[in-house]
Amino acid sequence: MPDEFEKPDRVLKAREGEESKESQQSPVGNESLHDRQDLLHELQVHQIELEMQNDELRRTQERLYQAMEKYNDLYDFAPVGYVTSDIIGHILESNLTFADQLGVARSHLIHSLLWGHAFAPDRDIFVSHHDQVFRTGKRQSCELRLKGSAGRLLHVQLDSVPGTDVNGAAVCRTSATDITARKKAEEKLNKVHENLERMVDERTAKLRVSEEKFRKLSHEFHALLNAVSDTLILFSPSLEVLWTNRVLDSGLDKESSAAVRKYCDKLLSESSSSSEDDLMTRCFETSEVEVAVVSFDGAVLDVKAFPVRDAGNINSVLLWVSDVTEKMALQAEALQASHLAALGELAAGVAHEINNPITGIINYGQILINECNPESLEKDIGERIVKEGERVGRIVKTLLSYSRHGRHDKRPVRIQTVLEESLVLSQAQIRKEGIDLKIHIAEGLPLVNAYFQQLQQVFINIINNARHALNEKFPKRHEEKRLEINIENVLINSRQHVRIIFFDLGSGINGHDLPFITKPFFSTKAFGKGTGLGLTISQRIISEHDGLLTFESEKDEFTRVIIELPAVG
Repeated sequence: MPDEFEKPDRVLKAREGEESKESQQSPVGNESLHDRQDLLHELQVHQIELEMQNDELRRTQERLYQAMEKYNDLYDFAPVGYVTSDIIGHILESNLTFADQLGVARSHLIHSLLWGHAFAPDRDIFVSHHDQVFRTGKRQSCELRLKGSAGRLLHVQLDSVPGTDVNGAAVCRTSATDITARKKAEEKLNKVHENLERMVDERTAKLRVSEEKFRKLSHEFHALLNAVSDTLILFSPSLEVLWTNRVLDSGLDKESSAAVRKYCDKLLSESSSSSEDDLMTRCFETSEVEVAVVSFDGAVLDVKAFPVRDAGNINSVLLWVSDVTEKMALQAEALQASHLAALGELAAGVAHEINNPITGIINYGQILINECNPESLEKDIGERIVKEGERVGRIVKTLLSYSRHGRHDKRPVRIQTVLEESLVLSQAQIRKEGIDLKIHIAEGLPLVNAYFQQLQQVFINIINNARHALNEKFPKRHEEKRLEINIENVLINSRQHVRIIFFDLGSGINGHDLPFITKPFFSTKAFGKGTGLGLTISQRIISEHDGLLTFESEKDEFTRVIIELPAVG
């Protein structure tokens, strides 16, 4: 190419020389030569530009060729199959991966129907998928099976988007991802899931049966525990209430748990009064059964703490609280009855030993009365001897009657007679202690159907309590050291009753102690001065007579004991 450009240059230069000569000869000739030189320069510039453009085009063509090779490699050897089809479904292009997936040569795929390679039962899925792409103009996805060589089935996921070819015709570009391994894994997973569900169903059925049995046993167990009169409370190592048989069927809620906890705190404070640690703490520490007897709200409680072991560890403690008040009261009453029986035997012996000589004394006194002058001192002495002898005999008779504690049939009795017999045994002490005794008995009192000795026991117990209260407040004689006994007839619920009121101005009873004074072993007296059973027994006796025993009292002011007994008829 340089030689081709050199020849015109020489010609031009020769012509320029000639034109130069001519220009020297003529001014017009000089201008024509200048134009030709400009034209030559422009042609040279265009030549350079064309050469540069040619080099750029050559480099661009090289880059396009490399990019095309890279695209072809990516397209053919992609891990998923790529296929392009027209609106009817003919395959226009396909990569090698899609051909390998079907196990056929790529040349055999071109111009074949894409849906023809689908497994017959899944062809409708593909046709619908293909139509949706062109109808909506949006990306569509589906899963179906393709039929490969030798009848091999291939599970694929098709993702298709609409597009156009170089001529502007509508085409569908589809990627086919082999999901056969995933489908097999899902199938295995489904089988495992089905087996697990079957096993779970079988296990659930067995658990349901076991749970029903457990629920039945638990219901029977809780019914049995709730029927137990004792209180059972289960504690955790942190001394939280886990369970108790003293809660309603609704369960151990927060409020009831707090109430049980409060009860236990008060109870355990009583049980630990003589020890640094409470009963349950000691049980957790020693792993041994701990026992305590507690006086609690007027009751005597037998408290036991049992360790509950699990794999050798103490994970809870069962507190068993038994109210032994009634049991101890019955034992004490039985002991008292045995004492009364012994007293009865003693009284019978004493009565036998006293009655004979007292009869002789009374007879000698009567002889003095009969033989002496009515106005003489001897007759007066004889009358005194007879009176005191009869009083001794009456005391012996009353003592013998009181000591005969055996229960006989109820019989109509006069309340005033019961009171008189009761005062025979205590009137001497009343006089000795300087107590002013005032008795008011209404007229026309009806009879009461009662056990005579039992009512006598109640009256004596109440009188003795009044004596103790008066002596505590007034150690010596005092104008207010007074015991009043009133007996009257009242109408209660349209029935005649006899009301007996014992009123004293003694030391009285605290308001918070008043509800507990009939509880067994509860006593306001100093230790050793009372068993705490007197009013308990009195309450039971009055209840057995269908009567009512009530108390009114103020500390350091007064005490009023009211007995109401139904009249006969």
